[in-house]
Amino acid sequence: MNFKNIGRNELKKIIENNDDIFLLDIRTKEEYEEGNIETSVNIPLHDLLYDIDDIEEYKDKKVIVYCRSGHRSITACNLLSMSGFTDLYNLEKGIIDYKL
Repeated sequence: MNFKNIGRNELKKIIENNDDIFLLDIRTKEEYEEGNIETSVNIPLHDLLYDIDDIEEYKDKKVIVYCRSGHRSITACNLLSMSGFTDLYNLEKGIIDYKL
C-alpha cells in the first residue's frame, strides 16, 4: 500500500494545524457542489489521469484524497502513487464520515 488511511479526527487535526497539504476531492462536480471540505480541489476520478499534470506541483507535499465513502479515493491514491506522488493519505470513510 502506497498511502496511509486516516480517519476524520486525524484530518481535522491536520487542517487545524494548518499543515501544508493538498486536499483532493475526487467526487463528481455535482457531488462536490453539494458540499465539500474547505480548501479542497475537485478533480473527479474519471478526469484524474488526464489532469494529473495540473497537480504535478504537489508531488512532494502531503496529499489527502477523499470521496464520498472512501472507495474511489483508494483508486485515486494508487493512480497518484504510480505517477510519483509519495506522501499520500486516504480519508478512510470519506466525506460522509467527516461531516458527522
